[in-house]
Amino acid sequence: MHWKDFLYFQRGSKTAVILLLILIVLTLILNILLSNRKSSDMILMQNDSLVREFDEFRRSLTVRDPSSDVPGGPNRFVDRESGSDLRSSDKSGARYEDNSRKSGRYTSRGDRSSYATYPSVEKLSAGQTILLNETDTAEWKKIPGIGSTFASRIVGYRNLLGGFVSTEQLLEVYGMDQELFSRIVVYIEPGGNIRRLHVNQSDFRELLRHPYLNYKQVQVIMSIRRRKGDISSIRELSILDEFTPEDILRLEPYLEF
Repeated sequence: MHWKDFLYFQRGSKTAVILLLILIVLTLILNILLSNRKSSDMILMQNDSLVREFDEFRRSLTVRDPSSDVPGGPNRFVDRESGSDLRSSDKSGARYEDNSRKSGRYTSRGDRSSYATYPSVEKLSAGQTILLNETDTAEWKKIPGIGSTFASRIVGYRNLLGGFVSTEQLLEVYGMDQELFSRIVVYIEPGGNIRRLHVNQSDFRELLRHPYLNYKQVQVIMSIRRRKGDISSIRELSILDEFTPEDILRLEPYLEF
């Protein structure tokens, strides 16, 4: 017997097999549709239960007090746990009295004496000035247009430099533009002591910390000190390729040998 004999059907048998396959497919489709419907009904039932629970919880927070012998009358709503009125406001103007006692901000609509107060900075008037190199951040904040951030930046940059030689160096402070500089320069008096950096005694990090010296310039300074000894003057630096004439002009007030 050949294997093809098992696949041979008479005409009537073929029709019965086809009908059976159609019924199986229809049964599968109907089963899928019914299962999806049951899952959607279950989700809707769960959502409805959640909504009912939420409504009950919201009603438990506030209950209506029908008594008319309490402040607020029949339309007064009270908290179930504390018994405090959630919407009432008495005629004296006191509002949120419970919260005000906790925060200490205010106790009535017109009383603002309990607000937190901050000390105001007295600004300089026209004609008043401060010293460029001898003032701290508190004095810098007295200049109109200068706040805590700029005052800290100015003093910090001045400490890195060793002092300002001229007021124009304020333009090197981060965030300082020409407009702000023009407004504040009238309140600044130049002068003061400059702290110099000793080239032959400072180590690599101390030299590199100065804003006017970069990594390559400090490297060549340390190399000369190792090979030839101390550097006698700034002229020795001026002949090096690492230093431009502008660098020498800026560094001259700050270096000593």
